[in-house]
This record gives sequence, C-alpha cells and structure tokens, in this order.
Amino acid sequence: MSARKLLSSTAVVATAAGVSVAAWTQIERRMPTLRRYVVELPEGLETPTLRILQIADPHLYPGQDFLVDFIRGLADENFDFVVATGDNFGSIAGADMVRRAFEPLMDRPGAFVFGSNDYYSPRKKRWSTYLTGPSKHSKKRNVPDLPWEDLASFFESAGWVNLTNQAEVIDVPVKGSIFEGDAGQTGLVRVGLIGVDDPHIKRDRIPELPDGWYAADTIRLGITHAPYQRVLNEYTSDDAHLILAGHTHGGQLCVPGYGALVTNCDLPRELASGLTIWSFAGKESPLHVSAGLGTSPYAPVRFACRPEASIIEMRPAVRT
Repeated sequence: MSARKLLSSTAVVATAAGVSVAAWTQIERRMPTLRRYVVELPEGLETPTLRILQIADPHLYPGQDFLVDFIRGLADENFDFVVATGDNFGSIAGADMVRRAFEPLMDRPGAFVFGSNDYYSPRKKRWSTYLTGPSKHSKKRNVPDLPWEDLASFFESAGWVNLTNQAEVIDVPVKGSIFEGDAGQTGLVRVGLIGVDDPHIKRDRIPELPDGWYAADTIRLGITHAPYQRVLNEYTSDDAHLILAGHTHGGQLCVPGYGALVTNCDLPRELASGLTIWSFAGKESPLHVSAGLGTSPYAPVRFACRPEASIIEMRPAVRT
C-alpha cells in the first residue's frame, strides 16, 4: 500500500472513530443508572440501618423528560431518606420538570442544598474552558435568575431540611435492611446534618454543630454541592460518618482506564465520583461524590461516565 493510500485509510478510520464517539456521547447521557454502596458505621454506634437516596445535578431543561421519568421511578426503590445535592435546573423552563421529578420522592424525609445552577442559569461557553480548570462565576451576576426560593419552599413543604449553611439533628423513620433479613422491622434513626451553600460560587459558611451531633446514637452526615477541599476538611474534622457531594459530573467526559480528566473544583480527579475516603489532620470520613444525572444544555454529552443516582446503605459495624 502506498503512503498516500495508507494516510487516506488512516484518516477514514479516525473520522469514523470520531463520529462513533460523538454518537455514543449522546446515547450514554440518556442511560441513567442506580448505583448502590454500603458504608459500615464505627463500632459502638448502636443504630438501625439507614438507606440514603442521593440525587445530584439533574440540570433539567426541555427535552430531558427521560431524566424526569428516571427520578420519579426511584420512588419504587428501598430507601429511607433523600439527599438532593443541587443543580436541579438546566434552565428556567425546567422549573415544572423539577417539581414533577421530585414529587413522588417527597413522602420520604429528606434534606437539600443548592448549587450555582439553582440560582443562576447556565451560559454558553466553550467546552475547552472546562478542561483548563474550575469554571468561574462572573461577579457581575449577583441577582439570581432562577426560582430558587420557590424550589426551597417546595422541598420544605414536604418537611425536607434546608441545609443552606445550616445544621440540625432529626429522627428518620426506617425499615429494616433487606441485607440483614429484618425488612419488616421499623425504627428511628437519629441523623445529624450539616450543610453549606455552594462552595463553587463561594456561598459556603460552615454552621455551628447542632446539639446532639456527637451523641452515641447519631449518624453524622456532611452535605455539600461542590466537594471543595475546604469543606471536606471541615466535615472530616467534625467526624462526619459520610460526606455527600455532587457537582463534578464524574468528569462527564472520561477516558476508559484513566477516568476523569477534571472535577471542576479542587478535588483530585481520582475522586471525581464514587465512594472513597477523605483524610484530613489524622481523621478520615467516607466521601461519596455522585457523577450526577444531567448536563449543561450547552454541553449535552457524556463519555465513559453514565448518569447516576445512588443509594448508600449505612449499616452498623458487624460484631466479631
């Protein structure tokens, strides 16, 4: 084969591969999945099992009805408590979609924090800027254009705890774990909650710990939209049994065998999604970063990073 023919054939193959990858990014973003994790609580913490459903980054806008249907369908799963970690809107036109998506989940207890895209609608930008470092919020945009107050009222109407720079201890009714063979039993779990407003736009203020945070029967949860290290360090210092975050989209465009290229914050890319351990000042806390469900309407692609929701089961330590 001549050099010219070889180059021509290579170009054809490369073009076909590029077209295939581009097509797959559109398919994969429409393939949401439910992931399941188990966190073993420290020995000595006597409590029933708590199952948490985390919903992150729906970014709902017209055309995303498949995500609305997926979120609504999660109501049929076995969980006790909902944590919504923000970026619910993809545009102001998605407001009714957000309500419709969450409505079936609101007969369960829950808590929420907001992300920047609960306050400010996304703006068109070059995708390449996302790969060069965390996106920046314009200081000129200081008046939210999304109905965040209406959304907060909607969640609060179901009794969900608004953790916008707030902390609280609540009792959550639970059913027995199917893994423990006591699915018919019920009880109450005391849950300590601490949350912040979105660190990505510097709205985070760590609140004072609530009374009962360190009680022997309390599961301690730290909640944030964006997993910036300053917030993770505070929660770990406060001995959180689990930290929940979103924001990263798991990298959104990942390299098979390598993982995320970016996290859109100062979190190391190796921790862009999934259940890991965060360490600070000699302490450790389990950290779950959701890859989230949606995308910006201006970058509606995913590769090697399926959209997801998660159920995290927090179980008492197995006695030996």
